[in-house]
Amino acid sequence: MRLFVPIGLLFLIIGFFILPSGALQGEDSTDQQYPESLERELEILVREGAANSNDLTRLLRMAGLYLDLGYGVYVDREQKLAAFQEGARLAQKAFDLRESSVDAHFLFAANLGSAAELEGLVAAALTIQKLKKHVNRVLELDPKNVQAHHMLGRMYEELPWVLGGDQNLAGEHLKKAVSLDSRYAPAGLDLAKWYLKHGQNLEAVRELTRVVSTPPLRKRWIWERIHRPEAQALLQQTLSQVDVDRSTAHP
Repeated sequence: MRLFVPIGLLFLIIGFFILPSGALQGEDSTDQQYPESLERELEILVREGAANSNDLTRLLRMAGLYLDLGYGVYVDREQKLAAFQEGARLAQKAFDLRESSVDAHFLFAANLGSAAELEGLVAAALTIQKLKKHVNRVLELDPKNVQAHHMLGRMYEELPWVLGGDQNLAGEHLKKAVSLDSRYAPAGLDLAKWYLKHGQNLEAVRELTRVVSTPPLRKRWIWERIHRPEAQALLQQTLSQVDVDRSTAHP
């Protein structure tokens, strides 16, 4: 029997773990770049023909720029799709040059997943297996990779059990990601959602409070536009529910 994953579920699986945050090789760990400077940098690299080179560093940088811009800047669907597809192509070229590149495997999975969601791939089982392969390769090369633990946590949480879903493993990987980098907002948000799903509201409040109050060292603009507003809304909703539960328990 051929397995299918609904488009909505595929979005949940790939949508939030693609968020670019962890420092890639060659990037400044205190990077304060904003979308405008990223677009200018990409234009320069394209003009210089970096995409057709065998320069690993430049290929990775371009793959990361396409991921950032496709997720956080571009609005037009076709522009976003083209960015993710080109990002995946460049990342694949990078790991073809150096199979042991952690960043190449991660950027390939992140761009591929984003493109698949936009394309509406109903037969997502094959895509999921390819994503798993590259994320697991990241952890083979770097067991403490925050983004890979986050990505696996999302996959284990959202996938049905027939495709390898596992709530316990989801929690383990999400907690591991947060323990490795408490400033990585996507993992904090998803761990909070995992806590809520399992009735652990106070733990969720703790994680959401940290996301709201702790800006990342890199790419703060993404946190300001996306992560903090979502965390604030969910925190307010959760606190309201905690108050209701307390009033019900102690009339």
